[in-house]
Amino acid sequence: MEWRFGITMRITNADGYDEPRDTIAQDWSTYMTGAFPKSKFLFIPNIGKKAVDFIKKWDINALIISGGDDIGVTPERDITEIALIKHTIDANLPIIAVCRGMQMIHTYFDGKLINGDKTFVEQHRAIPHNINFANTTREVNSYHTNLINEDTLSKEFNILARCSLDKTIEAFEGKNILAMMWHPERDINISDWNKKLIEDFINKINGN
Repeated sequence: MEWRFGITMRITNADGYDEPRDTIAQDWSTYMTGAFPKSKFLFIPNIGKKAVDFIKKWDINALIISGGDDIGVTPERDITEIALIKHTIDANLPIIAVCRGMQMIHTYFDGKLINGDKTFVEQHRAIPHNINFANTTREVNSYHTNLINEDTLSKEFNILARCSLDKTIEAFEGKNILAMMWHPERDINISDWNKKLIEDFINKINGN
């Protein structure tokens, strides 16, 4: 099956004047062309519920919810991603959620977020750390200051990884959702195990 990824974007402003822009780090283009060279990808504009018609028009069959500002900072992005999540779940298409994306999925399923304390922020913002994943220890990058309230995690999700330091949730998986707190696109070299995690997940959704 040819995978056609749709990737959500941030909303930023131009320097010196008010002009909202949809933006995304160049890391994503580098990562997608390197990790999935046989697949196609398209960046999705923040156009609210109209984004569903946009991805239908381009026949997007896998959604990546990228990282960025905290939920609530850019309401138009929140509305866009909520509409895309609902559509993609209903269509039983794979969703890969990264950092903010994982937090968005968690809150979509009525989960709660907790602002990390000083120690948590020191260990998770712009610093690599180890996670316990599949009976192994892996080092991942980390750029988040929020953590998931595990008591409110939907029963639809299985926890895949925890931080080795504080046991907070670093990844979970549901029927057609794979979510991770780290950024696969920000690694200097493509991580083989992380690439395989994503490949196995999307192939499983397709029945391969």
